[in-house]
Amino acid sequence: MPLRTMFVTLLLAAAFPAQAQELDARYDLSLRGITGGQIALAGRQEGAGYSVGAEAKATGLVGTLLKYGYEGRARGQYVAGRPVSQSYSEIENDDGERTEADVAFRGTRPAAVTFTPPREPRDHDIDPTAQRGVIDPLSALYDVMRPTTPSRACNRRYDLFDGRHVSRLTLGQPAAGADGTIRCAGEYRRIAGYAPERLAERPVVRLDILYAPAGPGAVAVSEVRSPTRFGDAVLRRR
Repeated sequence: MPLRTMFVTLLLAAAFPAQAQELDARYDLSLRGITGGQIALAGRQEGAGYSVGAEAKATGLVGTLLKYGYEGRARGQYVAGRPVSQSYSEIENDDGERTEADVAFRGTRPAAVTFTPPREPRDHDIDPTAQRGVIDPLSALYDVMRPTTPSRACNRRYDLFDGRHVSRLTLGQPAAGADGTIRCAGEYRRIAGYAPERLAERPVVRLDILYAPAGPGAVAVSEVRSPTRFGDAVLRRR
């Protein structure tokens, strides 16, 4: 699994909010006990509306091999208990190349996408406005990682759209531990908008998600692991 893919996948797949309505936390990404990345995540919900942001960068030995940085922002509203995106933006710095994407949503479908600099059309591109039932990745992140009741842990699915790609984040059935933890298997699956070689490389990334007690009657994700050919990549709150 390429280092960049590992880094971005775990960025989209783990966090642990500090409070029920707000979060402000930092995380370390490690491989074989060696820290290779840092992630900062902040979000806030007021009424039905929410906003969330994330920043990430490769550090340490990984940072010497992978010059990568990410900034993302999203806004939306909860409708019938589910997040519905209104806007999403991201900035990626990948080995010195800076790209920006801004996505406006109308309900559960993208309404407009803008790239800076403009992207040349590619054979594997998909029509953003033809997608249905999708949300942005940070909205899914915020929804999954907020503290919840044990009965609502795991067992969720989100179809994601980031401006170019459609992917799916799935959390399976929960398995309760004697110590109050809950564990579930998950996966991050690429679906559309990817170059054929990327889809063939590793279409599915397996995830092991651990919830821990987070106050009376509540649990929240405390750790996410993903197997790689180098060993487990782990994202853990500081």
